[in-house]
Amino acid sequence: MIKKNILFVFYAHVPYVPHRDTVSDIAAAPFYDLLSYSLLPFLRMCDRLDTECIPFKCVLVISPLVCEMLKSSFCCDQYVAYIDRHIAFAQEKLTQDLSPAQKELTILHRDRLLRNRDDFIGLYQKDILKQINKFAAKQKFELMATSATPCFFPFYQDMPESLAAQMEFGLSSFRETFEMVPAGFWFPAMGYSAGLDRLVKSYGIDYTILESQSFLFADHPPARGVFSAAVTESGLSVLGKDTGACADVEQAVGGFYTNPHYLDTARDIGFELDEQGLSALFNVEQGRRATGFCYCSRNGEKYDVSVGKAQAERDAERFIANRSAVLEEAASFLDGESLCSVCILPLTFFGKIWFEGMYWLESVLRKIAAMQDMECTLPTEYLKKVRRIQSIEPFYASHLPSGYADELLNSANDWMFPCIQKAVERMIDLAERFPNDQGLKERTLNMAAKEVLLAQSMDWPLMVDAQISPEYAAEQYRDHIAAFTAVYESLGAGSIGTEQLIKREKEYPIFKEMNYRFFAK
Repeated sequence: MIKKNILFVFYAHVPYVPHRDTVSDIAAAPFYDLLSYSLLPFLRMCDRLDTECIPFKCVLVISPLVCEMLKSSFCCDQYVAYIDRHIAFAQEKLTQDLSPAQKELTILHRDRLLRNRDDFIGLYQKDILKQINKFAAKQKFELMATSATPCFFPFYQDMPESLAAQMEFGLSSFRETFEMVPAGFWFPAMGYSAGLDRLVKSYGIDYTILESQSFLFADHPPARGVFSAAVTESGLSVLGKDTGACADVEQAVGGFYTNPHYLDTARDIGFELDEQGLSALFNVEQGRRATGFCYCSRNGEKYDVSVGKAQAERDAERFIANRSAVLEEAASFLDGESLCSVCILPLTFFGKIWFEGMYWLESVLRKIAAMQDMECTLPTEYLKKVRRIQSIEPFYASHLPSGYADELLNSANDWMFPCIQKAVERMIDLAERFPNDQGLKERTLNMAAKEVLLAQSMDWPLMVDAQISPEYAAEQYRDHIAAFTAVYESLGAGSIGTEQLIKREKEYPIFKEMNYRFFAK
């Protein structure tokens, strides 16, 4: 019997947290949530499976910005303070007049916070990346490299120097962080356009993963669709996302996470309590956000933890049955070829949006490990199994909801791109004008390059488009453009503001080994 392959890809990215004396709640909350709801529970799950000798494999994409924050003592100390505030808040809640169900859920959340604190400080010594490297060495994880910041590559194809800089700094960060050579490269938002394969392949990358329409709308659609690998003209292997697998889990209508028995994470007390009730956690005037304290299921009734876990178990069985049926049907038409279903999910989806998501994932991995005709695989392993590989020219696409880039360039945020484009042109000019400078001028040019890379991040236009803290996103974007412009003008005038440079270096201590000259390539 043909062995069916499941390939899980989890990507983790949140906007960078400036290292300022007063850290904005809006700026820091996504990073804290990534640790509390996603990374720490995910590693706990992996530890359990590994201890019990249950085989599991998955692909991880951790953005360089997240890696830099995980290595930053400032961000780690801020996270510990965040946990302590939430633990104290939970203890205070338990002294109030709560119903038995509310008390049980408050204790559950407090205990999870305590485990996060114990693991982060005690078990991992504030070094999560070391644990990730451990699993990668055991070949449980395959780590894909990605660009320095989440830049939408198709927008900058007419500026190859800019894309070269994104690649160089992304790969440099990967080599500094992880104890392996990357075989795969992740395009942010899976944004791909014809010709980008040549750029990636020139850096020694073997494969990438693309959105399904990049495969299916290719010049010669592959005979095996997204269920097998293909290759581009440059020799870059490409795998296609199984849209059905992802839709089973995260589709807004009918996805597993919408089941009425699951915890309604949208009904968080962070959106319901008054300003006084939340003052111990954050300033409501800066915007409300989730706290993790939720008490209702999606059907409006009191949430029952055991019912939620049981539903996660059933959904794990449904997921495996659906993938098995799809792969069996595809195999019946494809003459015995080894087939693969690529399921791609944001790590932030688990816990924060789908509270029971980690229960579901662990159940899926346990059940697949017990099967004879299905297994979890890694891209490099699967590519060795493919006997016949078709050459294609993938189509322009992304995994944004529109399938292309409507969310990045519309009436709400189209004022951003011309400024970024001009800044990139000026950065290329600076790199060509000052090819051999050292000392203070080199530091200044590196800071200018940093500002351009951060301004290219998709975080800002996406936040403005989705109306998620749009004022903050616009402010951050303008801050990076203004900082770059100040450097550009100071270099033209022949004087550099040393105090301002030192201040920015403290606020953005990322990519310490910056080399602005990459913008001249």
